[in-house]
This record gives sequence, C-alpha cells and structure tokens, in this order.
Amino acid sequence: MHEKPITTVPAQLALALQTHGARKAITDADLSLTYGQLADCIQRIGAHLPDGPVAVFGKPGTLFGAAVTACVVLGRPFVHLDPAMPQEVLGNILSELGIDLVLLAEPAGPAQLPAHIRNIDVAQVIAGFADAPPAPIRAADVAPDDIIYLVATSGTTGKPKCIPVTQDAAYLSYLWRDAYTPYGPDQIVGIYIFAIWEMFRPLRDGAQLCIPRFAELMNPEALLAFLIRHRVTEMLFTPSAFDKMLQGWTAKAAAGLALRRVILNGEVVTDALITAAQAKLADATLWNLYSICETHDICMTQVSGQSDPRNAGAVGRAMPYLRAVVLDDHDQPCPPGTPGLLHFEGARMLGPGYVNRPEETALRFRAVTIAGQATRLYDTGDQGYVTADGMIHVMGRVAHMLKLRGHSIQTRELTDSLRGFVDCASALPWVQDVPGQGKALVFYYCADADQSAANRARWGIGAGQVRMPAGLSQALRAELPAYCVPAYLVRLEAMPLHPVSGKYDYKALPPITGLVTQDAGGADPRASMAQAALVMGCETAALDPDLSFHDQGGDSLMAVTFLLALEQHYGRAVDFDFALNVPLGRLHALLSDTAPKIQAQGRFDRPGLLLTGATGFLGSRVLAAAAQILPQDEVIYCLIRPKRRDPLDRLHAIAAAQGVDPARLVLVPAGIDAPRFGLCDADYAALANSTRQVIHCAAMVNLAVDRDHMESWSKAGIATIVQFCQEAGADLRFSSSSAVFPDQGGRYPEAATTIYPQCSGYGAAKIAAEAQIAASGVPAAIVRLPSLYDLHAPNPNDIYEIIMAACARMQAVPEGLTFRMIDVAAAAQFLAGLRAPAGLAYYNLTPDIYTSPPQGMTALPVADWLRDAPLSEAERALIASDLSVLHARATLDHGAAQAMWMQISGLPCQALSDPAALIQARLGAAARHHKDPALT
Repeated sequence: MHEKPITTVPAQLALALQTHGARKAITDADLSLTYGQLADCIQRIGAHLPDGPVAVFGKPGTLFGAAVTACVVLGRPFVHLDPAMPQEVLGNILSELGIDLVLLAEPAGPAQLPAHIRNIDVAQVIAGFADAPPAPIRAADVAPDDIIYLVATSGTTGKPKCIPVTQDAAYLSYLWRDAYTPYGPDQIVGIYIFAIWEMFRPLRDGAQLCIPRFAELMNPEALLAFLIRHRVTEMLFTPSAFDKMLQGWTAKAAAGLALRRVILNGEVVTDALITAAQAKLADATLWNLYSICETHDICMTQVSGQSDPRNAGAVGRAMPYLRAVVLDDHDQPCPPGTPGLLHFEGARMLGPGYVNRPEETALRFRAVTIAGQATRLYDTGDQGYVTADGMIHVMGRVAHMLKLRGHSIQTRELTDSLRGFVDCASALPWVQDVPGQGKALVFYYCADADQSAANRARWGIGAGQVRMPAGLSQALRAELPAYCVPAYLVRLEAMPLHPVSGKYDYKALPPITGLVTQDAGGADPRASMAQAALVMGCETAALDPDLSFHDQGGDSLMAVTFLLALEQHYGRAVDFDFALNVPLGRLHALLSDTAPKIQAQGRFDRPGLLLTGATGFLGSRVLAAAAQILPQDEVIYCLIRPKRRDPLDRLHAIAAAQGVDPARLVLVPAGIDAPRFGLCDADYAALANSTRQVIHCAAMVNLAVDRDHMESWSKAGIATIVQFCQEAGADLRFSSSSAVFPDQGGRYPEAATTIYPQCSGYGAAKIAAEAQIAASGVPAAIVRLPSLYDLHAPNPNDIYEIIMAACARMQAVPEGLTFRMIDVAAAAQFLAGLRAPAGLAYYNLTPDIYTSPPQGMTALPVADWLRDAPLSEAERALIASDLSVLHARATLDHGAAQAMWMQISGLPCQALSDPAALIQARLGAAARHHKDPALT
C-alpha cells in the first residue's frame, strides 16, 4: 500500500511539526518555539478560529509566526494587518474582506481597530504552551482553489486592493523553488519582515526561522550583529534594503557572517549591487527572484558570479506552470528579444483577481485572443522581453504601477487622489533618479491658466519644477502613505507622446535637475531637519521639528538612509530608535553641541557630588550609599538623560525604592553624550562650582555591539566627564569592569592594561575609558567590578543571572561552571566611601571568591547544556561566542582594593560576596541539599 502523496502546504507543515518536534522552529528576541511547542500553540489558537478568513495584527515575530502558521495549517485564509498602516486603511481591509476576528500578535492602540471587531490576544492563548500537543496536528483538507492567504496592496487611495493567493499556486511555487533553494534542518533563515509569506517555505523542511526586531532590520550594524549572533544562513531582501545594508557593512565586519544564500526580490537587481555584494559577501550566493502577488513566484536565477553582459536584467526562465507572453502596443506577441509589455499565462498560478473589484480585475487579468485562441493573462506592469531560450529580462515598470523602495504604487489611483489637491488637466506620477537623493516620486502634470492660478493661491506652486510645498505635503500625508506623497511637482506645457504609439513617452519626461529649495528663510541650521528633508525629498519647511522622522512619514528604508546621514554629519553613532522616534528638533539637541541648552530643574547652589547612571542597577545603589555618607547639608546631583518617561519621575521612583529622601537629590536632566551636558553656561558653571566629586556609573552595556562603536560611544561620554572634573576641580570615581582582563589566567595587576585577544566591545570600551582618564591628569579612582548581584532583585541583564536562571529552570548546569560575583550594595558602598584620590589609583574589587553550583546537581557537557538551555538565541549566541564565560576563574591582584575596603567598611574581603546565599537564592530547591559551593 502506497502512502498518499502530500500535495498541500498545510499537510507539509503538519508533517514537519510532527517530524521535527525538538528542533527550534521560530525565534525572535523575546520568544523561541520548537516545532513541538509550535504545534501545541497551533492547537490552542485553532480553538478560537472561525470558519472564514481572519486577520493577524502585529509586526512579524514569534507570536506572529505562530498565529499565521496556525491559520495556514488549519485552512483559514489570513491577511496581515501592519500596525504602521493608517487606522482608515486597517478598517477598510477588514470591511473589504468581511473579517470580524483579529488575532493580536501585539496590542493594538486605542481605536486602532474598529470597535465591533473581536480581538484574540495570541500571547494569552498560548501561555503555558507544552512541548508537544496532546495529539498530532491534523492539517485541513483544502481544495486547490481555496485561498491560503491574502495580500493587501499599498493603499494608494486609502483603500488597499486585497489579492487572494490559492492553495495550489502556493504549493506549486514552493515545490518548484525547492530545486533552486532547498531547505533542511541545518539551515537558519532570517525573515525579512516585509515578506511574511516566505515564512512557510523553510518550516516545511525543519529549518529554523530567526526574526529580527524592526530596529535591527533598519540599522545596518544592528542587523549585521543579529545575523552573526544567530548564524543566519539565508535571508531575503528587496534590492534597495540590501543595498542600504551593504553600505553600512565593511568587508572585515561581514567576514563573520554565516550567510550562504541571499534572495533579492521586488525590484531590478543592478550590476553595481551584485558587485558590491560579491566584494563583501564572497561566500554567499545571490539569487534574483521575480515574483508578483497576483501570480506568486515566476522565476529566479543566480546572479552572483555572473559575467555575461547579455544576461543583464535577466530574472530566469518561467516556472513550468507559467508562460511568459510579451505583447506590443496592439496586444500582439513580440518576437523573441523584442521588448514589450510583460504578461503571464497559467491557469493554476494566476489568482482569481481582486476581492470585490471586478473592473480592476478585468483591467489586470486580461482576456486576450492570441493566434485565434482566448487566453487569460496577467498584466505585470513591467516592460521586458524574452529571448529564444526562454530567459526573461525585466527592464522596469510601465505606467500603471510604480516601484519605490520596495513599495508598489498604483499610478491611476494616486493620480485620482492628487487631483483632489492639485488642479490639473492631465497628470501622471513617475519615479526618477534625483542627483544626491536617489529614487524619488515625481508628479508631472499639465494645467491651464486658471488651474495654475488656483494652485499658486492654495499651495504656492510655481511653474516648472518645484519641491513639494510644506502645506500640500502635510495635507497629503494625512490621507496617503508617506511613500505615495511625491517629492517633486513638475508642470509641463504638454505631456510627451511617443511618435509611433501615440501613448505617453515616459522616457521623454524631464529629469529633476538643478532644483534649488524654495525655503524662504534659507536652510534650517539643524542638521537633523536638513538631513530628514533631503532623505524625504521635501523642503525643510514641510517638516515639523516637534514631530519625529517616523511621525512625518519616514518609511523603513528612508530611515536607514537617515541614520547613516546623521552618523556621517554628527560624527558619532546614532541610536536607531532615537533617529526614528525622537522629534527632529530634540534629536538635534541630543546629537549636536549647538543645540538649545537644557534648563535645569532646581538650583545648583548646594555642595555635593555628581552621580551618573543613577537609574541603573549599580547607580541606584550608589545613590543610597552616598545619601548615607554625605553630610546633611550636601546633595547628590543626578545626571539623568531625558527619554520618553519624565526624568524627575524616574528619579523619584528610584529614591522611593532605595529609601532616599528626595530632598537630598537634585535632578540634572541631561546626558553625558552632549558637551557640557547640554546645559546653559550659567547652569553648567553653577554645577561645576558646587561639585567636589563625581561618581561615574553610567555605561552603555550591550555585549553584542561591535568594538569600534562601543569604544566611540564610551570615549564621547568620558571626554565630557573628564572635562567637567577639570573645570570643577573635582575628583572622579569611575566604575570600570573586570572585563578589561580575560576570564581566565592571571594574576592581573591593579594597574593600566591594554586590549587582549578576544576582548569584547564592552571590555575594549572600558580599557579605552581608563586610558582617557589616566591621560587627563584628573585625580581618579578606577574601580574594576565583576558581575554584581542583589539577592532579592536580580539584574536581568547580567550574563550570570541569565545563566543561573536557565540552570534553575532546567535543573542542570554546564560542566565546570565557575564565576565571580559580588554584592552590588558592597560595590556601591566602596564607590561612595572611597577617600579622595591624590592622583590616579586602580582598585580591582575582585576577591578570589568564586561561585560554583552545588555538588550533586546535574552537570551536562557544555555543548549539550548550551543546546538545551532555556535561553534566547541572542543569549545562546553570546555565550557560544566565548565559552570562557562559563569557566571564569581569572585571578586579579586586589591588595589596594582589599585595604581600602577594610578602611571603608571595617570588614574583610569575604564580606563582598556570599556564594552560598547566591546559589540558594537562584537555584532554589537544588541548592537546599548542597550548601557548600566552592570557595577558594
């Protein structure tokens, strides 16, 4: 008896869930699921699904992946609701498809979804998921013409078209592509969050999906770190996005990538992009995938290593279930090699058309008679040709659809929308290459005298080429996605016509050249405004300094360009979240020394000390220790960087938690990244006059950040601190780290040190900071601290707290686990109680006290423990990158620290750490029977 062949995607996924139960299936920064756990989640979600289509709301991540996979396996068509979509667009999608249930992969904002819609919180539904469902998941019995999922297009008018994809088209596409890009359990696939339907291909064959955060995907360096941490072997990009990433990567940094396959999709792949990729990703194979939602996949070809100029623009040969048909202006087939309008025929691949849009379906899914036979074709909107051997060459878009930074723009709908704002007789949008800016959307139009006068009176639009006026830009952004708002307006006397066809001649449209901004007041002096305007292709007057880049329509790919421009202009690393979400005026204040000065809250007229990092794990304890030691007439000036939460509220919360009288505290709402803390001259002078010592606890701790950026961020902050100490005549206590030395070996001195092999970015930054302080001549005490613990309030960001939490959950430890931690309260007491240094002093507050798990607790080989430990993939990759962290028995000279600790506390070094209490607190029941951890 032969088994029935598996011929549907749901059945393939159901088999994979059962076959690969223990393997990792989907991972993001917050949650990781094995195939077995994913199957259990699917069963739980299935209990809430209706019979018809559903929507899944949220950015792609593990919760999102579980929800959409449940829909596919259980035969429920789904549509993705992107939280970035305008509220009206989200409502239109749900109304168009008649959907009344939304699976929430993340919380929706107030009134973001229609009130009558029933919402299901995916996180609540799968809470407490098991390692496997009670019984194997059974795939839905689906028919070839059933819908597997729906795609909502760009929404040029605010009413997106919904495109259904059939089960048969998806299955045939996946089957065909397996010959080019096969998957297996050894592969780790990075998910490009704008192509969610690519999730299901790897899951059919046991591969692991890794989904970056949006901020990681938009920042070249952050994405590089993500790809390296997760050992990602394949990822899909649009060519525009891939180009932006490559611009931010060096060949040296990219050498750490495990990428072996890059799939490019959505735009034409240029020779320049291929060359750049080969220079930086020599081991990766590049594939150019040509696909359209209405037909699913069409063809693909390998483009890396290509040297034949005849293949320029080639995207491959059509899959067996499609036939390329190139038509001329009279709907007649073009001979091989002759350009025309590219169509495709294929009954099993072409979708049914647009939901509830019969006229638009008839326009794009055309009935054409070829050689006397009625044929149903899909009009791609691309110009191209097919050679005699079947190779398809794509030359670019034609009039009714444009591509801009990966977005599809329907020209007819956009023109209709713009006519509501700009009076014109005829018009068409087009994408042009603008010098210094790249691709930009241009609106060409013709207008008579009355229409021109009306446009001038309403918007100030003059003749010829003009940048989009500020008022018109803001009006359009209220109704259209940002990428649908033209950057330029060009008034023509007449539209250029093709001399043979009589149709618009797009090649004859005038390029954007020599256009000077019409800003009446000149260029905005704030570089954040100027760079944002340049990236968005608008006047600076069109931007509001009180709104963020994102709030004013900056899209994801624009944001990458904006980030790189800011870093180049300001000469410093820029946080992606700040670049995207901080108001542009405030962003300039954070990055520039010409920013408006921050006004202090309170007077700086009482003597005291300046504390940085007061809201951090160590800094908050230093705050408490200093409050006990300082004379009652002295205060603690707390330097706290304004973020989204009011800094005074943050300070008062810390004071309450540490039992400190708020009257002893004075807020300095500023950051060390701004020269002179960004304070006005009077406040800075008053603060310097009142400060006799500085305790610097603030630090940017991200062990995944590369060394160069960590060092540059650290150096900028230390320079500000050192300058203040010099001008205030204050001494400095600096919380450094034992990471300035390796985790093994020694004995390392209480003296200056240098970079060592395998030094982390964090360690390198501390070494550089110590050198800056030493060179400054400021009286300073450099205190090197190991990891810190609080028995009752663990620091969730400390690597050893993460390791111990994993050990407690699995009741097993890695063989030979050894590390050093000291009590954070003791470290704070040491920093606050240090005697004023006469010159430069080093203190290794690192007693020879080590923590090891109790004897008798299950110990696993390191590789097995690391594989099975309940860690995030980022944590797992961080530990795997330097396994010495699990056997950290380095010895450091600590004579000076020991003597100073005795002066401060009257206690021996053994009081700095209690490994037995730490193990009892962290490993719980396992430690109750083994209370003698190694003490040496």
